[in-house]
Amino acid sequence: MTSTAGSSSFLNSQFSILNSFLDSVQKTVLPNGLTLLFRHQPGGVVAINTWVKAGYFHEPDEVAGMAHLFEHMFFKGSAQFPGAEEIARHVSSLGGSTNAGTIYDSTNYYFVLPSEGFVRGLEIQADAIAHPLFDPDELRKECEVVIEESNRKLDNPPAVATERMFEIAFTQHRMKRWRIGSNDVLRNIKRENLLAFFETLYRPENIIVSVVGDVPAQQALDAMLRTFGQLSVGTLRKERGPSEPPQNEFRYGQGTADIKQSYAVMGWHTTGEGHEDEEALDLLASILGSGKYSRLYRHVVAPDGASTISASNSVFEDVGIFSVRASCDDANLGKVEAGIVREIERLRQFGPTELELELSRNGLESGFVFALEDVLGQAQTLAFYEARGDYRQMARHLEKMRGLTAGDVQRVARTYLDEKNLTLYRYRPHGAAAALREDLLEELRRAAAVELQVPEVRPLPRRRPEPSPANIQRNIQRFVLSNGATLFVLEVKRTPTVSMSVDFRGGRIREDRRSAGLTQLMTRVMRRGTTGRTAEEIDEEIEFLGTQIGIGVDDDYFGFSLDILRRHFRHGVEILADVLLHPTFPADRLEQERHLQLAGIKRSLDSSSERPLQMAFETFFGTHPYAHPQSGYLDSVVSISRDELKRWFEGSVCADECLIVVTGDIDAEEVRVLLEENLGSMPKSRSLHPAVESFTPPAAVREVVEIRDKKQSALVYVFPSVPPAHSDWIPIRLLQDVTSGLAGTFFAELRGKRSLAYTVYAGDSSRELAGAFVAYIATDAVKEEEARIALLEELRRLGEDGIQAADVARARSHMAGSTRIRLQTNSALRNEISQNYLYSLGLDFTERFLERIHAVTLEELRAVAKKYLSSDNYTVAILRGKI
Repeated sequence: MTSTAGSSSFLNSQFSILNSFLDSVQKTVLPNGLTLLFRHQPGGVVAINTWVKAGYFHEPDEVAGMAHLFEHMFFKGSAQFPGAEEIARHVSSLGGSTNAGTIYDSTNYYFVLPSEGFVRGLEIQADAIAHPLFDPDELRKECEVVIEESNRKLDNPPAVATERMFEIAFTQHRMKRWRIGSNDVLRNIKRENLLAFFETLYRPENIIVSVVGDVPAQQALDAMLRTFGQLSVGTLRKERGPSEPPQNEFRYGQGTADIKQSYAVMGWHTTGEGHEDEEALDLLASILGSGKYSRLYRHVVAPDGASTISASNSVFEDVGIFSVRASCDDANLGKVEAGIVREIERLRQFGPTELELELSRNGLESGFVFALEDVLGQAQTLAFYEARGDYRQMARHLEKMRGLTAGDVQRVARTYLDEKNLTLYRYRPHGAAAALREDLLEELRRAAAVELQVPEVRPLPRRRPEPSPANIQRNIQRFVLSNGATLFVLEVKRTPTVSMSVDFRGGRIREDRRSAGLTQLMTRVMRRGTTGRTAEEIDEEIEFLGTQIGIGVDDDYFGFSLDILRRHFRHGVEILADVLLHPTFPADRLEQERHLQLAGIKRSLDSSSERPLQMAFETFFGTHPYAHPQSGYLDSVVSISRDELKRWFEGSVCADECLIVVTGDIDAEEVRVLLEENLGSMPKSRSLHPAVESFTPPAAVREVVEIRDKKQSALVYVFPSVPPAHSDWIPIRLLQDVTSGLAGTFFAELRGKRSLAYTVYAGDSSRELAGAFVAYIATDAVKEEEARIALLEELRRLGEDGIQAADVARARSHMAGSTRIRLQTNSALRNEISQNYLYSLGLDFTERFLERIHAVTLEELRAVAKKYLSSDNYTVAILRGKI
């Protein structure tokens, strides 16, 4: 295999990882024209990624949605694996996972496997690509599944708002179509349509296969020649549809739905891939809407403004669109839109500051490095850039971005973000009146005409010395800081990145109905000001390092996390320590974070996945703290005072409740010294905590129903089970792999055979003090009763004949393989250590877990299923759509 990897002159020592990565890539064009990209990555796993340069843009209008349906049919049988679920089950039996995705100009199929399954996995994927069956009966059933997926999307407000903006912004181009396709069209797509799509677009010259993982290069090439190398050449024919004429006037549309918040989506036409302005538009999107220091977040998010806001630059083969998306209370919609327009106009007039440029570049570059932590991220990144001409464009893209000036960003803002090029779509609650186009345009013009201040010029933060890399120490090292806090460090020499968490026992488990949401609000406000830094200074410094301070509020503990490039770790620890030790809970920032948390609660009430789970847990857990949502309730969050936050902080953020975990390419002793310097002064607890009440599971069937104007009904069953420390928990966890995922029994029966749902799963949802086994299905409202009966029947059958020996063997292999795959990244390793310790399972629990899985028999699994899932003490929650 001949290496054709290149290097980039711009990448200095800070980004030598990218140089090294590209230099290790080997590219081969097989005799039939297919492109293979290979990179050896030690670690025992491998990703096989097939990237086909064909998507929504390449299907004619009369069969719109076929590209996505084609992707679904990939898993529905091939010449060597003809069964409907045979491909997924074979991959799962190898310990791997599989999935796919279709976008406008490409379709991506991937397997991630333990490396010993590489050859067999490649054979399966190649046969599915080369010899799909497109069985008519399976096609008919899968059409109904895709319709369920479409209904699910129609119940998702942000997705609806975005695609309706596209529909108005584009008058000719295929970008204007509803991507999944209409129900009538989907039901009339025939096998011949799929074959024509396959025969004209799934040709070797239009396919890239990227293989990254722990297999020898020659083995990969030989296996590729035996499999993908046998694809027939054929004739590639790409039909792209009409091009889009320039937009010369403001466009506007509005829709309403049964939703609690309003959504505004703005879009401006830009350019297709390869245009010289692409990198400047990417930077512009980051400066406007990425992170808390972004222009739109600082100036538009507020208690009387937006609750979420973002910006993106989407680029495809022959078209591009720059988008800004916001959600807010409906009464604030006009103010939010005016604020967006003002900040865009400020950029058009004055351009960005050097600090904004540097923050955005650092964030985008950091994202590149973190994308290379696991084999799938590497494989997909390589294929993406190769599909655009050359995988080495990755370096050139960053090189050009590093050389951009404030003037370049200002120029593209002036060129593209123009009133005549703007489309606005409003998605509002039922009853909201539509504005006249001329009136709305005049309001936006007035907002842009306001006299604007020149942005404040702030100096770049001071850089700290880079810590030493790891000494390739593979054992977890334990330290105890002088204040009693526990520290675990795992040295991992893969990429120059570090993951850190600081967790505290307690939090939500100590909340009641009146104080629900207190822990989350506390953690949010802690990041919004300290004795030494304002909220803006915290945002500025942390985003200059290309990262964010994450927060996590679990049922039994809460904490903060930091995923960061090694060279910035010292500075990141200083900022995080300041947040943990010296928060001031400023009143104005408390009100802003309260507003954002309340808005999140409202959005959760509109979610067909979150809302029924909330209903189920509130009913199942009753008065126990586990019943309360992470974000709390509208009335509880409104009533939380600043003094209450401070008292909660003093009683919760303390050294004797503290666990610190650091994983990555860093020296353990250096970490200990650094954390002793920065967190050694954290005090011990200053208050006594009452014991948490025990939980008694319900003794009868409980049902709760909420009716909403939605396409689908979403149903959740909750059965009492056991917490992770119980001996039955591992078999219960194995039931999750038996039932769920593409190879699961529920998928095969309820989605595959009966076409009742796009989304169906079952699995463990246990806490430290109580167990819960959850099953979920979302279905067309007219099918609700059928789905309800069918899901309960499948749950009951798990204790009888619903599990076979082959299911157990497959699930055992999949759990072992997926654990190895999951633990590729520093953040996953850090999470594993934290959870095992906080749940008192032992640091060796993962190894014992895998040993125990392989000992679970069919009889034991059936007995456990019967023990926990055959009773009538379950809860069922239904978010009922209207028929």
